Amino acid sequence: MKNLLLLLFAAVLLVPGCGEKEKPAPPPPAVTVVKVASGSVVSSMEMIGQAKAYDEVDLVARVQGFLRKISFKEGTVVSKGQPLFEIEQEQYKAQVQAAEAALMKVQATYGNAETTYARQKKLLESDATAKKNYDDANAAFMEAKAAVMQAEAALSNAKLDLSYTSISAPFDGRIGFYTYSEGNLVGPGSKRLANVVKIEPMRVQFNINEIDLVNLQLDKIKDKAAPKESYVVLIQFQDGRIYNQEGNISFADNKVNSSTGTILVEALFPNPDQVVVPGMYVKVILKDKDEKPALLIPKSSVQESQSGRFVLVVGADGKVGQRVIKTGTKNGPSIQVLEGLKEGEMVIVEGLQKVRLGTVVKPTVDETYTFNKLEAKPGN
Repeated sequence: MKNLLLLLFAAVLLVPGCGEKEKPAPPPPAVTVVKVASGSVVSSMEMIGQAKAYDEVDLVARVQGFLRKISFKEGTVVSKGQPLFEIEQEQYKAQVQAAEAALMKVQATYGNAETTYARQKKLLESDATAKKNYDDANAAFMEAKAAVMQAEAALSNAKLDLSYTSISAPFDGRIGFYTYSEGNLVGPGSKRLANVVKIEPMRVQFNINEIDLVNLQLDKIKDKAAPKESYVVLIQFQDGRIYNQEGNISFADNKVNSSTGTILVEALFPNPDQVVVPGMYVKVILKDKDEKPALLIPKSSVQESQSGRFVLVVGADGKVGQRVIKTGTKNGPSIQVLEGLKEGEMVIVEGLQKVRLGTVVKPTVDETYTFNKLEAKPGN
């Protein structure tokens, strides 16, 4: 009786389970993908440079005297030949007059000595005078001639000193602050009176490593029939703005610095509005003129491990796979792929944390993603 009851109880327990169905499998996780696209990159290099004046001169006093006049406003543009400083001229004008008088005196002596010499020479030829008289006349003539030359040199020096009392701009440029105000005594031992810089065009100096220099030189001579620059030179200010004038490489030093492996290079930039100022630090950008084809993917799809960079891809069967890749240029949200992917393959950009290798996923292609032209920079 007891066994019969146990069997009936077991049957009651088993009957409800016979009608249950299996639970449906969970849907595949949704992920967002972007297709590997064919695009282009523009190679560029960036270095820190410093602006230098095209020309620079310290204005100094070459004669001593009181500073009589200052004829400019500090920090303004000056023109070549424009008077800037005037040192008192009275004493130097007097020296010129004295030198002129001295010259007139010795010229008179010279004329008399020349006449006497000519007479004694003629008499000597006819044996009508002693040889000593001729020698004395010749010596007096030569001495008078030397005195004239000496007086002429003294007059030239006096005029030169007088010219030094007026100091003019050596070229078109911008003048800085003056060191001495009017009324101060200045001279050859004084500090500079002011500084003038020529800032149109403007020089920008920077250092480039020897490998990049070789690449630039090779690019320049690719077309031997008509060699030309294969890159443009730009500068960027510290606030991020790009200067609206392009430059040209004007000079490279004659040797590489052995301690740094770099070489000093200089570029010239038009500076019509005088935006670039000497001493200013800027970022120099050497950008290739030609675009180069490249495969591009979103930078957000790239992951890193001890073995290198990789991406997760969705295959034609909907399964997740892994690809080890080699990357190149990166700029903004995109990055160049050098090895490991083909155009059109789908890389996962969203939902990476929800998937594992080999699992089936439901990919949605992000059609709104756009690849901008990449600016290639070394070291990326």
